[in-house]
Amino acid sequence: MAQNLRKILIIRRDNIGDLACTTPAIAALRAHYPGAEIAALVNSYNAEVLRGNPNLDKVFVYQKLKHAGGIASRLKAIYQRLKLITQLRRWKPDVTILAKASYDRHGLNFARQIGAKNIIGYIPDDLNQAKWLPDIQLKTPEFTAVHEVEAVNQLLAPLGVEDALGPLQVFPDSSVAAALSARLPVATKRIALHISAREPERRWGNDNFILLVKHILQTQLDTQILLFWSPGKADDPHHPGDDEAAEQLIKAVGSDRLIPMPTQNLTELIAALSLCDLFIGTDGGALHLAVALNKKVVAMFENKPDKLNHWYPWQVKSKVVHSLHAALPDISQISQTQVERALKELVAQ
Repeated sequence: MAQNLRKILIIRRDNIGDLACTTPAIAALRAHYPGAEIAALVNSYNAEVLRGNPNLDKVFVYQKLKHAGGIASRLKAIYQRLKLITQLRRWKPDVTILAKASYDRHGLNFARQIGAKNIIGYIPDDLNQAKWLPDIQLKTPEFTAVHEVEAVNQLLAPLGVEDALGPLQVFPDSSVAAALSARLPVATKRIALHISAREPERRWGNDNFILLVKHILQTQLDTQILLFWSPGKADDPHHPGDDEAAEQLIKAVGSDRLIPMPTQNLTELIAALSLCDLFIGTDGGALHLAVALNKKVVAMFENKPDKLNHWYPWQVKSKVVHSLHAALPDISQISQTQVERALKELVAQ
């Protein structure tokens, strides 16, 4: 099968960081199959991660129903998905890869709907939990023993690819980056500070971020800080944001070297991050985008093996900070001193 592949489909329907961690596999497939048509099936939430990726010929995008909103939007999303299924049935991939570190029930269901052949994927430990199984079945690796990149790499072994272990990659829109750069004051160094996190256990707290910003501005006089956050109000049921927290931080600091960057989409976020030298933030999509841009990273993680061993910053200069006690794993337990020390050490590298 591996010698005659003309069309390869990669399904990755998860979050931003998950898709970023799949880009080494995409690059390896292109290197091993330069003449093949390589495509990715992703969702409207994470698709911008692949904008401009030279290793892909096509990106098929669908909208998850939970992102669609009202009934009219949901009906439109269903109609568009049916059109996409028809399009993929006509495209007929020779092999389909369920690029996820565990059994991907929803991705497999999509693959079956398009009539995909030679579906490669992990299987659950209990086969009774699965209504369908991939055609080419791999035993799911121990989650805490491998990075997400390594787990996706293992899925390519049936295709003779075992070196999908390169760096994460995203490609900033040069025109967007240039427009953002033109609006920014000149700076010798820039630090990207991202304050948002969806899950409560991943939040460090606005008071901590205020203290950290003041410390950076006082100790690094040639440094500008770009402030990133998820836009929107905290009580938005669909996409809760941190507009209020960002406003509070900006007022508390009161410095023209703290520049708010209220990006409205992933294209703007990636472009703005590309203008920075170093990233500080908690585990999440923005962190992995910074990694994919080869930035230095101070990463705050929960003190849990499934986070520290599976999602750490991949192949970049970084410092991972977590709480000192596994019994109190939340990011809120990380001290100001820990982050300041990590930042000092990383800046010195």
